Amino acid sequence: MKLLMIINAHSGLKNSKAHLLDVIDIFCRNGYTVTTYVTQKKDDAREYLLKNRIPYDVVCVFGGDGTMNEVTNALMCRKHQPLLGYFPSGTMNDFGSNFDLGSDFVKIAERICEGNVRSFDVGCFNGRYFNYVAAFGAMCDVPFTTDRDAKELLGNVAYIMEGISKLPEIKKNHVTYHINGKTYTKDILFGLIYSGNRVAGMELETKRKAAIDDGMFNVLLVDYVPTIFEAPDLITTVLQSSKHIHRYRSDHMVLEFEDDVIWTLDGEEAKVKNKAEITIINKALRILA
Repeated sequence: MKLLMIINAHSGLKNSKAHLLDVIDIFCRNGYTVTTYVTQKKDDAREYLLKNRIPYDVVCVFGGDGTMNEVTNALMCRKHQPLLGYFPSGTMNDFGSNFDLGSDFVKIAERICEGNVRSFDVGCFNGRYFNYVAAFGAMCDVPFTTDRDAKELLGNVAYIMEGISKLPEIKKNHVTYHINGKTYTKDILFGLIYSGNRVAGMELETKRKAAIDDGMFNVLLVDYVPTIFEAPDLITTVLQSSKHIHRYRSDHMVLEFEDDVIWTLDGEEAKVKNKAEITIINKALRILA
């Protein structure tokens, strides 16, 4: 069996790759022929998979949610879709939490070799794919504007520091959105369209276990907060019931903005010209977990 390991050596903390050789050893002992590729630049994982047409049985991602996003975007464009494995070595690792992967990479490798397959939904955003979240608005650019060296040194504290520095830039987004046969127009501070439970380390679905394979995404929109002094209370507000919080579940949504908008897809930047159309593809890919 052929297994490709795509490794992002720059994701997460500096010691997150300590057990890489142990992982490769486990795969070899379980009958896999292992090929490794270390990414050299942004979007390299996607480009490598699109150019490399070898029919691997398994593609393992050793990196963060952004690297996993690149691999998903490549596999969704390939006729042959191998099984996935994921070693979440990034800073937040929200996607891996849906499969209870944890941070013990030896155990993850052993689970992969057990062969238990789970399917998961993939979101489609204006023709580009995402695994667990599309977000816009206040501080949503923090994941891709935070300095890489700071993330390696400080972990999620670097995100907090970057977020605080952006408080003076917070502004409203005038949005008309269409969902479940209805149309709404609101001033929105930020919005999340997501699958699963967790975004930016926060458990958003506290009353029920949100599925990542049910063919539906969750929508959370927060009304614009008129004064910047209320911004530090945003996280508390989101996690509680409020008249300023709007929640939906759907498999299709269209959002129209007055101005161009910067989104984040699984922590990666996506610039949008006024309009975003989002759909969900049920059980699009399979992961060994």
